[in-house]
Amino acid sequence: MVKTINTVAVLGASGTVGSLSGGLIAQNGLKVYFLSRTQEGSERGLQRAISQARSEFIAQNIVCGDYEHLLKEAVAEADWVVEAIAEDVGIKQQLYERVEAYKRPQTIVSSTTSSLPLSELVKGRSAEFKKNFLSTHFYNPPGRMLACEITGIEETDLAVVDFMRAFLVNRLRRAIIPVKNIPAFAGNRIGFVLFGRITSLAREFGVEMMDYLIGPYTGRLMGPLATLDLVGLDIHKAIIDSLAEHTKDAMHSWLTVPEYINTMLQRKLLGYKTKGGFYKKLESGKYVFLDPATCDYVPAIEPHVAFVEKAKHFIRMGMYREAFDVILSAQGSEAEVVKDILCAYVAYSYSLVGEVTDDRIGIEGIDDVMSYGFNWAAPSVIVDMLGGPEAAAELLVKKGLKVPDTLKAGLKSHFSIVNSGKYFVAK
Repeated sequence: MVKTINTVAVLGASGTVGSLSGGLIAQNGLKVYFLSRTQEGSERGLQRAISQARSEFIAQNIVCGDYEHLLKEAVAEADWVVEAIAEDVGIKQQLYERVEAYKRPQTIVSSTTSSLPLSELVKGRSAEFKKNFLSTHFYNPPGRMLACEITGIEETDLAVVDFMRAFLVNRLRRAIIPVKNIPAFAGNRIGFVLFGRITSLAREFGVEMMDYLIGPYTGRLMGPLATLDLVGLDIHKAIIDSLAEHTKDAMHSWLTVPEYINTMLQRKLLGYKTKGGFYKKLESGKYVFLDPATCDYVPAIEPHVAFVEKAKHFIRMGMYREAFDVILSAQGSEAEVVKDILCAYVAYSYSLVGEVTDDRIGIEGIDDVMSYGFNWAAPSVIVDMLGGPEAAAELLVKKGLKVPDTLKAGLKSHFSIVNSGKYFVAK
């Protein structure tokens, strides 16, 4: 096992996750090779990393190249190889075969994937490779999202996991969430179940209305569909499809990709990276929104729903519980949608304690990943906003949801409205 990390090779540096996580590493003074299929792709990644850092200084720590000309040199020198290429098992396996041919025995190799089974990625690799292999799942963009989920496979040396955990905390200042080796780990397992439901509801209520109803005032810094534009609709589909294939639980029926999203993919309406997804910014600076019925863009309607505006009024005054009292007492289809999503978030998050994270850390690991990885108010804070564990449990029953034993037990974490209030914003 390596004793220190001085040089890192990032594979897939032309992509958002590869370039920005590589840029974060370079910002902390390490030498980083940016590698992709083409030199030009790696250089585009460098510019993205510079933009994140808001400084060209990091360029002196980064060497750009392509797999054909620089892979052998970069991997041979690297103490840590970060794989962030396309979410395709076959493509990853082919690249790992090349990496193993060049790397030193003790070199650590990690994948940034959360949607693919880790054990599948290393099929055919040596025992030494597997011993030093793990997942380091950075959240995007890592310059603003501190969360990093970490786990190994059955063959991973636990000392390697401990070493990487310490390195990520002490050198890269990540908020580490130890997770179990299951599909999508903790954050994406929860987040994309909700995204699946919200994208389905958008067919009925519209894109703009859904992001208005499930907007920042409910405990997230960005509307869910705007978040998917940042993630990329292609990544969204890959994660949903993987979860649908590899998981089976009470929320499995929410893991759907509506047909209109397949149409968006065909038309290359992937989100920010194609300058058009659920949102599209016009030259005038105004936004238009996707109409799921036609996949064309329609002008903003600027929704105005009484209970939402009243809740926002209380949020502006820092009266968060009063805002939630307004939500809980509201009637009508829009109000029920908001309550459905809030209840599902609580029920699903608490139900996964012990499955995606260790029982010993209770709800804290899930609170951490949703706060530091998604910029959402922690599930335990939402429970508090709903009136506490007993009141939340009663509401879940009314919504036809099973009350997790962990919620009945009243699990607490270090989060409170004091340190989570930043997620409740009256935009």
